[in-house]
Amino acid sequence: MYVTASIDPQVMSGAGIVFAVGFGIVFITLILLILVLTIQAKIFQAVGSRGKTAKAPAAKPAPAPAPAPAAAPAAAQEDEDEIAAVIAAVVAMMSESGNGLVVRSVRRVGSNTPAWSASGRQEYVNTRY
Repeated sequence: MYVTASIDPQVMSGAGIVFAVGFGIVFITLILLILVLTIQAKIFQAVGSRGKTAKAPAAKPAPAPAPAPAAAPAAAQEDEDEIAAVIAAVVAMMSESGNGLVVRSVRRVGSNTPAWSASGRQEYVNTRY
């Protein structure tokens, strides 16, 4: 014996209304969010361009860094390369903005990572392709 389930049309129409209202609220909210962000972008562009009357001349490219000594261990060489890359990225970013910041020194900050965490991180880095 087969049992057939009947769907009440009133229940389905109520579910359709809930779906349509929810869908509409989501899209109206997204449109309002886009409008607010667009207005903020225009305000910030206007405020940012107010202080700049003339464009600064293009900055000269930074000279190539001097090569590192060949006798340095591999780990020290990687650290120096990483530091040089970070400094080059900062200099490139600052040359675009022209805000006058200068990197005076770079120093390593001590780590408070537990030994098991550092060991796991090192093992993960060593097993990468």
